[in-house]
Amino acid sequence: MVEKGATALMHLVTNIGETLLLHAAEEDVEVRWVGVGTPGAVDYKTGTVVGQAPNIEGWQGMEIGRILKERLNTPVYVDNDVNAMALAEARFGSAVGYRSVVCVTIGTGVGGGIILGERLWRGATHAAGELGHISINSEGPECACGNRGCLEKYCQSSAIIERARRKLTGGLTPVFADLLDDSLDNLTIKKLFTAVKKKDAIAQEVIAETAELLGIGLAGVVNLLNPEIVVLGGGVADGGGGFVEMVAAAIRRRAFATATENLRVARASLGNDAGFIGAGLLGESMSL
Repeated sequence: MVEKGATALMHLVTNIGETLLLHAAEEDVEVRWVGVGTPGAVDYKTGTVVGQAPNIEGWQGMEIGRILKERLNTPVYVDNDVNAMALAEARFGSAVGYRSVVCVTIGTGVGGGIILGERLWRGATHAAGELGHISINSEGPECACGNRGCLEKYCQSSAIIERARRKLTGGLTPVFADLLDDSLDNLTIKKLFTAVKKKDAIAQEVIAETAELLGIGLAGVVNLLNPEIVVLGGGVADGGGGFVEMVAAAIRRRAFATATENLRVARASLGNDAGFIGAGLLGESMSL
């Protein structure tokens, strides 16, 4: 029987954990705990996914902590993946020295991690930081979470690519024709940002629209939390082309002036390693 969905993913995670522990033993490396970052709201005390993870069917209710502890025979700590990123950026990255931090990832989805008073803020039911599911348009596209007009539906990579495709259906610009070998099927986020850097007008328009929409959503977060720094990470934020600067400008246009007076908006500095680093920090942070 072929495993599918959440069950197959959990089986894969378990196999990876066993392989890594075996490798550590071969290298005589002491493993004090295993840290895991995952999409969705997580009860960090039990390591169970308690909230929706709209992009992983069947993931809600997955007892990651229990399953891994039983299989790996070692302490296991589980938290939301962007919470892990926030820990890493606050400890080693762009948010070092800041007491109030909002970390945002923009890639296949949009997620957030919040640090207030140097402590992770997980919320009453572990759902703090679900920034991608802030609705910015009550009549907008339906989201997998069941809501409409979620920030994620406008700013995730697939939505950005689709917006660019619509603008290019009347014909490819010379820059895109060269990058895509005359086929829209070859469009990716990386190629879109390459077109931005080549000064393609449509690419610049798409990224500017995305930055404005993200800024609208984050302005509300800034008004609510008044953080010292907003850190942007993920594949979209890492694309360059002035994206982070455009988001910062949009936040300042949209948010309460006093809330942005000393606000810094920065790109995450740890890249794809942030989640891994943060997961490794979970064991020492669970008292936070």
